[in-house]
Amino acid sequence: MYGHQTAFMKKISFVIILSVLLCNLAWAQKKSAEPELDIDRVYNLYKDTSDIVIKTGGKEIKAKIKITMNAFDKPYSVIAYGEADADADEVLQKLKTELGVTKLQAGYKQSPGTFPVVFNPTGSYEHTVQISYFQKGTQSAKYGIQKIMYNDQEANGQKVARHVSDFFYFEVCDEGRRNAAKAEEKFVF
Repeated sequence: MYGHQTAFMKKISFVIILSVLLCNLAWAQKKSAEPELDIDRVYNLYKDTSDIVIKTGGKEIKAKIKITMNAFDKPYSVIAYGEADADADEVLQKLKTELGVTKLQAGYKQSPGTFPVVFNPTGSYEHTVQISYFQKGTQSAKYGIQKIMYNDQEANGQKVARHVSDFFYFEVCDEGRRNAAKAEEKFVF
């Protein structure tokens, strides 16, 4: 009789262990099947740098990276921005279009028209950039380029605008994380 109980206990233990393993496998597959948010993907690419080089269309364009974290130390905004010579205008415009197409293919919806974004990354010069806006749930992407013009003085006293450079602004954001705030800690004295 004791031998039957031991065999029965071994079978039950085997079934329990097998059930736990199958549940863990199912949970791991579900966890890996959940897509990573764009903000996390972009943050992981650029979290250890403040300067990058965008290689596109045979040009190398220097960009700065600005990452903003919420109260829980999670990224909610990653911005690549910078200024490129006017001869890179066509390449930047093409890059902006390609980024938008990629977002549309990823299920984002584009808002009609353009929207102004005021951006002053260094505190010394404010840029107002007209951006294209893409949204998917709480995630958004904003892509814009502003032509920088310089008024040259000509010999006859007339000022003529000359396109000298482009300021670009590419942002990936998760609005759901923006307003996250930690609960206030109770004051103890």
